[in-house]
Amino acid sequence: MEELAYQRKKAKEEYPKLWDRMISEWKSSQKDRFWLTYSANYLLHTAGVKWAIDPYSLFTRVGGGEQPAFSDDLNTLQLVVLTHSHSDHLDLNLIAAIQDLPIYWVIPELLLAKVNAAIDLPSERIIVPQPGNTLRIDNLMLTPFDGLHIHGEHGVPAMGYLAEFSHKRWLFPGDTRDYDFSKLPDFGEMDGIVGHLWLGKAEALEQWPSKLDDFCQFFSQFSTKQLVITHLREYGRETNELWDLHHFQLVRTHILAIKPEIKISAVLMGESIDL
Repeated sequence: MEELAYQRKKAKEEYPKLWDRMISEWKSSQKDRFWLTYSANYLLHTAGVKWAIDPYSLFTRVGGGEQPAFSDDLNTLQLVVLTHSHSDHLDLNLIAAIQDLPIYWVIPELLLAKVNAAIDLPSERIIVPQPGNTLRIDNLMLTPFDGLHIHGEHGVPAMGYLAEFSHKRWLFPGDTRDYDFSKLPDFGEMDGIVGHLWLGKAEALEQWPSKLDDFCQFFSQFSTKQLVITHLREYGRETNELWDLHHFQLVRTHILAIKPEIKISAVLMGESIDL
């Protein structure tokens, strides 16, 4: 617990500079790229479109700092895509701060009531995605699908997205708890997948978490050139729920044993990666 408290303190001290650097890079980027504003929350620039998936601030989750000037910093944002209602993904404070910007909002039916109860978004700018029905925003195509977020009695309904841009195809399945590959659509060949690391309920301190093999087998079955792993260092969790780089190395070793040709990398809060 002392180590986690130290990590949280350090993260909060460094976050304002991380945020400013991310925003500066994102606004000036000419590449297809994403930036991680928290553990699994994305600012993206793809094919000229500036958009976000579950945009989020560290201070919403752990407090202790002055929030960024969201409306100014995100004033070039064109599209916000939401996945589910969990408190490390749905930042209602950030959404409220940018509600008057000319943004299109992709909000699944499962989230509409919660968002509308808190924030008065313009209805003409809300898009309610339907699984399998592709949306197009300028040079970005998004195909939503039902996420696999419910595991037993845990989890809530969620939506994942296939993003197509610049002749590339990237999958964002979101938080995955049910590793039954047969429940997903056939996505065909993809350039990359962004996987959220989870190896079992409250098992982060275990040497061999119970879902390790399931996670590795699941992500090995996709036809993709690379796997990018996020959902690391989610500082709002206790130590037995917090996945870190040693867990990443564990799954990387196991996946490469199954599929040695795949490229596997991790991205942490404040970092970015080319798509």
